[in-house]
Amino acid sequence: MSLPQTSTLFQTKYVSYGLVAVLILAACLRLYKLDAHGIFFDEKATMMVSQGMVQNGGNQHDVFNPTKYTFTNQEFWQPQTLDEYLEAMRRSDIGNSPFYYLLLHNWLNLTGVSDFTSRLLSVLFSVLTVWLIFIFTNHFLKSSRLALTAAALAAIEPFFITYSQQARNYSLTFFLTLLATYCFLRALEAEEKRKPSARWFLFYGLVAGLSFLSHFLAATVCLAHGMYALITVRRLRTWVALVGAGALAVSGLAAWMIWGGGDWTLRSLNHQSALYLECALNRPYNNPYGIILPATFKNLFDKSLPIFTDLWIYSNSLVGTLEGKKNAIVAILMGLGLIVAFRYSQKNPEKSTIISIGAAVVLGVCTIFYSNHKLGFSVASVAILMLFLAFYQTTFKNKNLIWFLIIIAIIPSAFLIFNAARSGHTYGLTQRYSGFSFPYVIILASVALWHLLESKNGFKYLIIAVLVIQAMFVGRTLQSFYDDVSPKYNYRSEPRLPNPHYAAAQKARELYQKGDTILIASQINVFDNPMDRTFMRHSVTDAQYFNLYLPKDGIFVQRLDTVNVDKISLKKASGQLIELTDLKGKRY
Repeated sequence: MSLPQTSTLFQTKYVSYGLVAVLILAACLRLYKLDAHGIFFDEKATMMVSQGMVQNGGNQHDVFNPTKYTFTNQEFWQPQTLDEYLEAMRRSDIGNSPFYYLLLHNWLNLTGVSDFTSRLLSVLFSVLTVWLIFIFTNHFLKSSRLALTAAALAAIEPFFITYSQQARNYSLTFFLTLLATYCFLRALEAEEKRKPSARWFLFYGLVAGLSFLSHFLAATVCLAHGMYALITVRRLRTWVALVGAGALAVSGLAAWMIWGGGDWTLRSLNHQSALYLECALNRPYNNPYGIILPATFKNLFDKSLPIFTDLWIYSNSLVGTLEGKKNAIVAILMGLGLIVAFRYSQKNPEKSTIISIGAAVVLGVCTIFYSNHKLGFSVASVAILMLFLAFYQTTFKNKNLIWFLIIIAIIPSAFLIFNAARSGHTYGLTQRYSGFSFPYVIILASVALWHLLESKNGFKYLIIAVLVIQAMFVGRTLQSFYDDVSPKYNYRSEPRLPNPHYAAAQKARELYQKGDTILIASQINVFDNPMDRTFMRHSVTDAQYFNLYLPKDGIFVQRLDTVNVDKISLKKASGQLIELTDLKGKRY
């Protein structure tokens, strides 16, 4: 069986409309409830860094005075220098993502500062990633149907939707690494066909370099590129061009590390590694950073398994809900049985009806053996079959591409596992740090789906029925994310309320009059990282988050309140006290 080829009629009449529909779907899923829940700590750091401010005021000595706790919004919004922007990146995000912060800073200058607009930039790049998956698949697999299917799967992928709704660098980095991969493969393609390739190598070096400056771990994608090149590239001329492109990509990161604050980055990473190892060894379940376990084989396996299974949309969210080793063994054996049944029905189409009935009966009987989540284990069996179909008699025009997709699907996650084993703890062994693999696995998922749909027997209808159940599970996963109760995607099981600092700022803008004073909660500073230390005894983070949503003009007189450490209140000139918000339990 070959990959589906697209007819001219289909290509000219339906592809453009289909792509527009998919992109609209992707945008709607990403915009839905975009600012319904308050920003959490990492997003707050993003917002502050984008304005050149260190969290807790480390570079705002002129605003927050340890001897006089009164200030105004105009003082808060005074222009920051380049050095202050660099310090904010170094101290509030370990020097990571300077390109992302450059984009976000200018984006917020255009759109204004709000939770919605700061997250909207991530939405934009996430939708662009869906579009680029279509372009990538259509070019290298020569099939618009496959390309549309891959784009549609990317549009509904919970992982992409999740990180499109965070004011963080992930969506941008996923887009840039996919674009770098596209340029990389186009360069090799041009070399193979003896066509001009210099521009593709140049684009590759530039885009890869920007991806490094969006997130350090983007380098794992280029590591996969290098491994693929070792397997496929034989011409010296091509290697020279690749080395030149790699040098260009690394040069920007090297310059940033040398002059932008690499020493801060290394010190922060070393401090974090020691802190997380201490947590893993002494307080794995009782620390501020979540569950951190020692890097034993079992712990690494347990943490890695959902990373790999959730990459595959046909098994997304199953691990963590399915329980029991015996259940898993039965599901795996059933999956292998489905593979045998599929292959036999392909070779004997006249018996496909009997095979389908038999497979349905066996699949139903297996549910008797499952002690829990019977439908979930049935879906797991079908997910194994779909993995087989991704590689079943696949005939790529570029045969080596299958190896590339396998390599780049594995390397980012394998790097995380290696790093966890090296550091001795499981912190950092999480999906978002290896999410660069998703576009390529999604392409394989679309290949598997079309192999199923084009099989000429009734067996496929049984599998499609189970896939519909999985689609419902994916929908349930999305619903838990939108409800803000997904431990994996929202990092919590209790939903956040709308941003209390934003709500308080809107009330203040409505009620404030000359002579009034805004009282802002200020707790005692506690630091776990010496590089986070500031010059103030009391925290100014609530004051910073609150002022983000105040205008730069006008004067709002404010004072840190070290008594009511959970309140933001408006004290009228008459002495009346109006509570603007209660922050207790809402700082996230």
